[in-house]
Amino acid sequence: MKKIISTISLLIFLTSLLACQSNPTSFNFKINYDEFSFDFHTELQNKYINAEDYKTTAGIAAGSSSKELPQPVFIKWEGSKSNNNKDPKYYIIDIYEENEETPWYTQSEITNPDGIEVYNFKLNTKYYYQVTAYYSDSVQFKSEKGAFKTTNKGPRNLLVNNVMNMRDLGGHGIKQGLIYRSGRFNEAETGDSILDSNSINTLTNVLKVKTEIDLRRPGENGNIKASPIGDKVNYMHLPMYYGGENVLTYVGEHSAYLYDNPAQIKIFFEALADKNNYPLDFHCAIGKDRTGCMAYLIEALCGMNEEDIYRDYLFSNFSKISGICETKDIDDRYGKTIKGYEGETLQEKTYNYLNNVIGVSKEKLDTIKSILIDK
Repeated sequence: MKKIISTISLLIFLTSLLACQSNPTSFNFKINYDEFSFDFHTELQNKYINAEDYKTTAGIAAGSSSKELPQPVFIKWEGSKSNNNKDPKYYIIDIYEENEETPWYTQSEITNPDGIEVYNFKLNTKYYYQVTAYYSDSVQFKSEKGAFKTTNKGPRNLLVNNVMNMRDLGGHGIKQGLIYRSGRFNEAETGDSILDSNSINTLTNVLKVKTEIDLRRPGENGNIKASPIGDKVNYMHLPMYYGGENVLTYVGEHSAYLYDNPAQIKIFFEALADKNNYPLDFHCAIGKDRTGCMAYLIEALCGMNEEDIYRDYLFSNFSKISGICETKDIDDRYGKTIKGYEGETLQEKTYNYLNNVIGVSKEKLDTIKSILIDK
């Protein structure tokens, strides 16, 4: 499918205020721009997002090829020659989130005159951007700031090179930029990382991941002992198995390893109660079943409505998952267990189940809610 790219056209006029025959010392930027709204979802993704029947995703996406990636903003500018008739050596762009003083994203030493693509913006967020032209190490000129606001419709699907099915759980009552779900970061057979330098930069400098929680089985994780993202990332291996049965309750032996999913879920949620672990990413192999169960529990605990929980799960159909996600997957593998437990709402049922059955303390559950719920 042809990629739809939204274009920000920044026309930069450099007018000399103080002329010097060989070395310009001061210029004034004037930027022509209109603040605009930007939707980073593709046309196909929006067909599903805007569908009244959220169960139609299988027919739209089918899960047979990769269709989950977001669109970029394409930022373009034109820098005129200086008064000694020289073009800029390079540009730097800074993008700021809302009223933050520190840039959310910076790209340095840009020499491409056609501009750059930028991915992974948050939902319903206003961004400001500013370009700096460098004519020499000592002569530089900053533009005024332009602005745009992103769509308020989730999910916040993300681009991390070579990583499938990655998105932010935030955006529907959960704070964005704290907790991500994805597929694996390394090969199961060899343990070799599938992350390139751009992937690692995105995970560490844009998404700022501090903790990786790996739900894959021993051997399935390539027998790694540290995160492929880097040594500074806390790697937690919490092996889970379900074999098509109930993910929440599975306890049993498989390939000479004894699995205890409830015990691993307890460790998982105790890790979520430590604010020092955020932002974090959790994943299994393709980010669908075991990852789907943990996402369901987090989203339900934080009070996300059931339709948005289902929609988040079914969005995995846009990824190459070698199958189709359906709502009955949730119901059969963990949803019915939670819904059958005591409580008036899905949030109460999840809270009580995690406390009374899994054994996560009320103090830790309340802490998780205070960290993640977007008030």
